Amino acid sequence: MVIERLKLDNFRNLADATLEFAGGGHLLIGDNGHGKTNLLEAIYYLTLLRSFRSNQDGECIRFGEEYFSLRGQWADDEDQQEHLVVGYDGRRKKVVLSGLEKKKVSEAFGQFKSVVISPDDIAIIQEGPSLRRRYLDIVLSLYVPGYLDRLKRYRRALASRNILLKRHGMAEATIRPWEVEMAIYGARLVEDRLEFIRQLEPVYSRLFQTMSGGESSSLVYESDILRACGFDGGDAPDQERLSRAFEQRLAERRAQERERGTSLSGPQTDELEFSLESRSLRNFGSQGQQRTAVICLKMAEAELFQSRRGIRPVLLLDDIFSELDPHRSQRLLSELVERHQSFITAPRMEAVFDRLGHLVPLRVENGAVKAF
Repeated sequence: MVIERLKLDNFRNLADATLEFAGGGHLLIGDNGHGKTNLLEAIYYLTLLRSFRSNQDGECIRFGEEYFSLRGQWADDEDQQEHLVVGYDGRRKKVVLSGLEKKKVSEAFGQFKSVVISPDDIAIIQEGPSLRRRYLDIVLSLYVPGYLDRLKRYRRALASRNILLKRHGMAEATIRPWEVEMAIYGARLVEDRLEFIRQLEPVYSRLFQTMSGGESSSLVYESDILRACGFDGGDAPDQERLSRAFEQRLAERRAQERERGTSLSGPQTDELEFSLESRSLRNFGSQGQQRTAVICLKMAEAELFQSRRGIRPVLLLDDIFSELDPHRSQRLLSELVERHQSFITAPRMEAVFDRLGHLVPLRVENGAVKAF
């Protein structure tokens, strides 16, 4: 996948412009605060239809303006042309994909595939499990057809059950239909997550060993629904068995959950564990090891898109080489950057970039993107 053109209007501090991109990608060079990350954010917005830096779309509107819009054009791996326009005026988001306005923003979600790696990603490992679940939900919504719809349906059922649990004396007959709904869609989410991690884990482990110079790290998906099925890492239970186990689990904990006023079982409690030499990477890994792990996680994501879906996502690397030693930098370049259209931000040209002759350097200064 190659993004060819991006038209910017009122997006953060970036100057209004139509940018033409090289097939191999670009080095984006400039001082901090001048708009390099904003440009990556604009490109990635075409993937998620929201910012990877903020949950507030209004923050993307340039100060003093009333709206922003982005128009992206790309070629997929079969050289088919696509274009997407997304705009936000502070109240409503409008999305037009290949000339057709979408009634739901989600209908255009993930049509343009990109993977962003930024220094803030280390929070996936360092912070609580909600961030790791959020990562899984985002990447699976891009990777697995139907996942986003199932996630929305599960969340609706979960929210409805939690409301009823808070109401004193609510009859079981009123709660149970939402439990059935949770069991159906929750089982599918667990099944999707487990299958994805089983595909991702060997790629991640190989990349970590290569990047770290021989250290061992692995990923383990933890789910109380899987535990209720007696899952021990062997053959995955089928969807029907997962659904029955989840429904039984909800019934068993209903009294306790009435007291707490919330559901204590389900995909919203799952965990993705990172290990380092069989110990918790979060608790025992250095910051350098944690940073290597999250980079390898995103690299494995990009590799899976290519190997399993036949899609080479665009890579967006935000000032990560300043965080890596020369060995890890070279490994990252050889493993990934040279095989994808890539956009790499940095405050200055670095020696490690010497081998990236296919990337055209651009200067970003006061929001303007110029020839280097």
